[in-house]
Order: sequence, then structure tokens, then C-alpha cells
Amino acid sequence: MRAELSIVIPTLNAESTLPALAAGLMEGVQAGLIRELVVSDGGSDDNTCRIAEDLGALIVEGPPSRGGQLRRGADATQGTWLLFLHSESDLPTGW
Repeated sequence: MRAELSIVIPTLNAESTLPALAAGLMEGVQAGLIRELVVSDGGSDDNTCRIAEDLGALIVEGPPSRGGQLRRGADATQGTWLLFLHSESDLPTGW
């Protein structure tokens, strides 16, 4: 059975924070908890989308708007459960 948790991360120029969050999510990937990672980008002009691509994330794009980005990200998921995280989130070990 595939994992049921989808992670949605709204981003805008998050190249400096996205890698650390991704590292924290690896624990959940290794435990088989995470089905997918969706990055909902609001028009970044840095390397945010390339980093997300390298992570294997599904990238959805649209205008910058926190609510709109969350909605677009949620609409793109396939999991039963959604976890919305800001790119600055710092997940503790064992989250």
C-alpha cells in the first residue's frame, strides 16, 4: 500500500531554505510515510524550482498568493492526508 501523506510546500524564492526542509523530510520518506512532495511555486526567480525538481517533487506554478498556492498544491496531490509546510520549517528528528 502506498503511503497516504502528501506534503505541500508553497514557495517563493526559497532556494536557501528548501534544501534543509527536504533533508528533514527524508526521515519520513525512509519510513515510508510520505507519498509525494508537491512544491507550489509563486514565480521564483532563483533556483527554487530546480532544487524541487532535483528532489523529485511535483511542481505546480501560479501567481504568488499563499492561499492560492496552498489550493493549487492541494489540488495536485493524490494522498489521503495533507501536510502543509513552509519552506522555512525546521522538522525535529523523529517528527
